[in-house]
Amino acid sequence: MKKIINFTPTGTQPTRDNSLAPLEVNEIIEEVHQAYEIGISITHIHARDPETFLNTYKKEIYGPIIEGIRKHCPELLVCASLTGRNFPELIHRTEVLECLPDMGSLTMSSLNFPTGASTNQPQMILDLISTMGEYGVQPEIECFDSGMVNYTKYLISKNILKPPFYMNVILGNIYNAQSDLSSLAAIKSAIPHNVTTCIGGIGNQQLKSNIIGLMEFDGIRIGLEDNLFYKGKIKATNIELLKRAYRIMDELEMECMSSKELRENGYGNKLIDSRKG
Repeated sequence: MKKIINFTPTGTQPTRDNSLAPLEVNEIIEEVHQAYEIGISITHIHARDPETFLNTYKKEIYGPIIEGIRKHCPELLVCASLTGRNFPELIHRTEVLECLPDMGSLTMSSLNFPTGASTNQPQMILDLISTMGEYGVQPEIECFDSGMVNYTKYLISKNILKPPFYMNVILGNIYNAQSDLSSLAAIKSAIPHNVTTCIGGIGNQQLKSNIIGLMEFDGIRIGLEDNLFYKGKIKATNIELLKRAYRIMDELEMECMSSKELRENGYGNKLIDSRKG
């Protein structure tokens, strides 16, 4: 049985002090390359300013990351973050699309985090979908509870979101769904059958969520974007988290689905693919 592994090495919250996450361009490329050698299906990347290490939306920083990943991992599906958590304006959130990633993140509602809010107004969601379409980029749908899944279903029914559909369900945010059976049952029953779904978990819910993702869904989202620790307060590396997931998959007789297989199922940047054709 093959499962998707969505590798999230950096995110918005890790720093040099609180984590072992890669922050520099070359660090991110190298860590994704290491993970690719082990086996991943998708990488979901964030960029940092090379001087301050603060989050950035700028294409001149994202561009070399995407180029470097594609040089060393030519088959890998690359998803760029379009988060509005730090830069809420559409022009900033969509600048990275000029680098032609395969996918762009699309959170299906506004939500709170302990450190602040991520605002995603209905019109912003529609504008992000439209702009991604102009660049051949597929939405990487992100849902934190069943309400966001319901809105996803609505946009699919209106043909605003177009296939193939990929979704991450991220559990463990204090303001949204947790990795308990009742929440998961409601979420799973709401997801349309043609939506490929991976499960991620925040903090100490990552491991439990990943096991659920392997057992009951299409795969997992894993990395230091969501969880900084291996056990207790022992800082983790991305590669340690990935290797632990592989040990569990080995016991369950599961394999990683390759990006090549996902591309054969219609995933990837449509603009790039048409140029190759």
